[in-house]
Amino acid sequence: MKGGPDRVGKDAGNVAQYGDRGGDVVSTKNRSLSFLLVDPPHRIWDILKAWVPSPGCLQLAAYLLDYFDVDFMDCTLNKRPWHDLERKLREAKPDVVGLSVGCTYFTYDGYNAAALVKDVLPDAIVLVGGAHPTLNAARCLEECPEIDYICMGEGEITTREFLANVADGNPDFSHIPGLAYRGEDGAVVITPKRPLIEDLDTLPIPAYHLVDMEHPYIGLPSEGDRAFLVNFSRGCGFRCKFCSESPFWERRWRGCGAERIGEELELLRTKYNRDTFYVGDNVFNFTRERGKTFIEEMKKRKLGQHFWLQSRADLVVRDEDLMAGFKEAGVYQFMVGVEYPKQDVLNHLNKDVSLSTVERAMQILKKNEFMIMATLMIGHWDETKEDRQNLFDFCAKYVNHFGLNVVTPLPGTEFHKEMQSLGRIQSDDYRKFDYIQAVMPTKEIPDLSKITELHLGMIRKFYWRPIELWRMFFSKNPILRHHHRYFMQYGFSVMQHEVFGKPLWVQDNYQTFESFLRERDRPLKGGVAGYEPDETGEI
Repeated sequence: MKGGPDRVGKDAGNVAQYGDRGGDVVSTKNRSLSFLLVDPPHRIWDILKAWVPSPGCLQLAAYLLDYFDVDFMDCTLNKRPWHDLERKLREAKPDVVGLSVGCTYFTYDGYNAAALVKDVLPDAIVLVGGAHPTLNAARCLEECPEIDYICMGEGEITTREFLANVADGNPDFSHIPGLAYRGEDGAVVITPKRPLIEDLDTLPIPAYHLVDMEHPYIGLPSEGDRAFLVNFSRGCGFRCKFCSESPFWERRWRGCGAERIGEELELLRTKYNRDTFYVGDNVFNFTRERGKTFIEEMKKRKLGQHFWLQSRADLVVRDEDLMAGFKEAGVYQFMVGVEYPKQDVLNHLNKDVSLSTVERAMQILKKNEFMIMATLMIGHWDETKEDRQNLFDFCAKYVNHFGLNVVTPLPGTEFHKEMQSLGRIQSDDYRKFDYIQAVMPTKEIPDLSKITELHLGMIRKFYWRPIELWRMFFSKNPILRHHHRYFMQYGFSVMQHEVFGKPLWVQDNYQTFESFLRERDRPLKGGVAGYEPDETGEI
């Protein structure tokens, strides 16, 4: 099997014995080593008011369960996340702790978790993975000395070989592809690239049984009471320079087959009663065959589920004849990366799509009565007030969900390198890389806070239009009515907060690392006081 694991797991029928994992389980498990996989405590964005366990972590855990004793802790779901993590470390005493850093915004959470691990268990090995540490390995190792190793890119096979090497007592990791670490002389060592798994159907179904799927935070309340996030592919074959996903997955796309998708969705329906899904695939219909087989599988299974898919304008146009089938299969919304309705900006971002194609895609989706979410970015260097108005007017014609972001140069991307060389990036605080807070000025607006205010103001303006109020009550689409009510309620709560001082929703279990250390009343070894530059709150 080319680049893939040693086992094949397509049968999802053994749930009672093996949780949510499918297929034949390896008979011999290495019990000489314990592995704790941790998604560190995070702050939930208040507009979402919810959390979904990392699909990547659940997939990795499901794979490794056949080889080692594996436990998974999604700290954001704990009542006292940092305290509970410390207690878990003291009680379980894992040999290796894997930390997920899913995006740049969560980097300090990962660093703080690494510091806590080393304080509680100095001899434990800290292995970190995710897009940010993969694309910025040397920087992460320099910034956080508590990190021992970084798993570069796809994690399943690299982590399995890494853990086996630890269990064997071998101090040499240079023969394992896909790692970064400090050598004996302190210099960063990066081993050769790990070949990607060619057939994703060889991976087991994510280990949903390792989390409390009925936790009140788990879901996507904007989409429905039983909504959830799933992933059925990895990567993207396009070259948008601002995207971290494309370089992380080596600009390749691989997808699960329709039968494998159907098995996972049926499990989520029958065991967990999940009926509405945001499918996090960067480009769901990367191939026409993918779209056609998905439609056939959903029509055959008749699960009564609903789907929000991501695509590109050119692929929507290519698959115009499949749109009725997608509708019949349960798709209710397409998210399309419009980015900016100005051709020279699209060209600069390497979007490889024309404005006419974007508009044609919008027309096709609207004709087929899909909800349309456009992802967009403001804050480009040459941007003017007129440009922003043109963007707003374009979206007002077609879009139901105004996915407006601030231009964000994610570290490790081609775009970040370019902006850094031009001297435009004015903050290295990872918490500001959230697509909401500006970290770069424009030619017309040097004040970053003004760009952030413009972003929020445009969102308010879009959703407070009379047509959006009408849709909230009278749209024929029940999901659209629910969606608009959710965001209208959020907007109203923000208005009440700004005008009358009414408190906003608060994540009741969130605690900064600094606050945790004060309650702990004893410093970490080495005097580490937390990796955040300060305790200023994010927006």
